[in-house]
Amino acid sequence: MSITWYQLDGHLKRLAIAKRVPIVGQFELTARCNLRCKMCYVVRAKDDKDAMARERTAEEWIRLAEEARDAGMLYLLLTGGEVFLRQDFAKIYEAVARMGFSTTIYTNATLITPAIARWLGGIPPSRIEVTLYGASPETYAKVCGDAEGFRRAVHGLDLLLAEGIGVSLRTTIIDSNVDDFDELARLAQKRGITLQVVNYVSPRREGCGTGPQTERLSPQELARFEMHIRKMGEKKEKKATADNRPLDDCAFEEDRADKIIGDMLSRPVEDAFNCLAGKCAFWMTWDGRMTPCALMNQPETLLFDRAFTEAWKELQTMCAAIPACSACMRCSLKKDCMVCPARLYNETGFYDQPAAYLRELAKERGVIMNNE
Repeated sequence: MSITWYQLDGHLKRLAIAKRVPIVGQFELTARCNLRCKMCYVVRAKDDKDAMARERTAEEWIRLAEEARDAGMLYLLLTGGEVFLRQDFAKIYEAVARMGFSTTIYTNATLITPAIARWLGGIPPSRIEVTLYGASPETYAKVCGDAEGFRRAVHGLDLLLAEGIGVSLRTTIIDSNVDDFDELARLAQKRGITLQVVNYVSPRREGCGTGPQTERLSPQELARFEMHIRKMGEKKEKKATADNRPLDDCAFEEDRADKIIGDMLSRPVEDAFNCLAGKCAFWMTWDGRMTPCALMNQPETLLFDRAFTEAWKELQTMCAAIPACSACMRCSLKKDCMVCPARLYNETGFYDQPAAYLRELAKERGVIMNNE
């Protein structure tokens, strides 16, 4: 009996959760970026000398990948900042490519040249996810501080597609670019690729730049926007069915990292995490700290001066000690809420205190769904 890749992926992660195998690794190779996006949770200037001095070397990242592979890592994300700012990125990527991971690269695509695209086409990753921050130079100027970034990003995207590399699009919707969403969807559809939407903007992990409260949508606005996405997806699905063709040209997906665990694990009441973090997934920060996920500075364990397996066991122990929010567990809105320890802590300063923004969003989701 054959199974789909989605089914196999779920099976592997269920096993990894049960055995606490770190099957998912996420390497944040740099905090530096050539753009200055208002909503990014970690962003240093491209020529930040302090950041460059504290970045871990290519040899350290390669050794880490080897140790994580030996411990069971199969899925690897390479991200930043902007990874193509690192002059040694090719060295890192070629080394991990030879290790056989299912590798994803996150990039803003503005630094992709024909030569880089050809190089990647020769040793393609499983996927490259290109983040677009708007659909016009004007929006890029507002969001990223670089109007020319839009042209460079789309050009880089098309160069990657021309090489036959598997590419998808991501976007994070905020006040400054929400009106561009439909055009972004058309841009993706025209190229036959998917568009994923990050539907939560976190307070900054490293405290740089403007705070997200000045840019993220209100709970009411975000709930309405989510419904807009669902309706677009339903309309596309109906058209695909009427045309008797598969729905493979463009899909609209909310960022459901907080929901992944739902069909994989029966979560104990006392377990604060409802995702893969600290169970079978880890995040490596650009300066050498292992954390549960991208949004969390704590708990952390230093890694590069110790064995990977030792740091992984310590991280699991620290994650298990994080208290669940009892009020959230009892809340009647929890089925519509994106509550998790990272979001609660970033919103309130506590792991076990309800967050007004998340609660109001869950409430608005319920109101909108009930009115449909």
